[in-house]
Amino acid sequence: MDEIRDKNAEGEILDIYTPQHERTGRSVRRGDPITGDDRLLVAHVCVLNGKNELLCQLRSTAKGHYGGRWDLTAGGFVLSGEAPEISALRELEEEMGLTLKPEDLRFVFTEPFSYVLDDYFLARAEADPAALTLQEDEVADARWFSLDEVTAMIADGRFVDYPIEGIRRVFALAAAR
Repeated sequence: MDEIRDKNAEGEILDIYTPQHERTGRSVRRGDPITGDDRLLVAHVCVLNGKNELLCQLRSTAKGHYGGRWDLTAGGFVLSGEAPEISALRELEEEMGLTLKPEDLRFVFTEPFSYVLDDYFLARAEADPAALTLQEDEVADARWFSLDEVTAMIADGRFVDYPIEGIRRVFALAAAR
C-alpha cells in the first residue's frame, strides 16, 4: 500500500470502473474529467455504536464539496490498485484518527451516485468523539447521531444529500448485525 500511496502523492491516481463495478484497466488523475459510462470508486465506512447511532463528521467549511455539512463517518476515493476496504480504513484513520482492522468491516452494498460508485462498509465501535484526532483541513467536528437525526439533517440540508433510503438501509443492516 505504501508504494501505491507514494505513486499517488503528487496527485491521486484513480482507477476507472464500469457501471458494473469492474476495473477497466484505465486510470485518471483525480479531478480530470471522465466520460460516458466511466465511473470512479468511493469507499465509505459507517461506524455505529451499541445504541445503533452513526458516528458522523462535520466537513470543514474549507472543503469544496459539501463543506460545512455533516457526513458519514469517513470516506473517499479508492486509489489506483487499492482495495475498497483498505481505502475505507485509510480514510477512517486519516479523517477521524480511528484505527480498525479489515476484519472489523462488513461490506453492505454499492450505490451508484453521479459519476461514482459508492461502496458502503459497516463497522461497530465505541469511541468518544471528543477524543478522536480529526484531520483539521477536512473535519471540523464529530458526533453520534440516530437514524431520525440523520434523515432530518438530510431533509433540511445540514447533511450530505445521500438518498435517505440508502441511509435507512445502513442503519437496518447494522441493527441486524
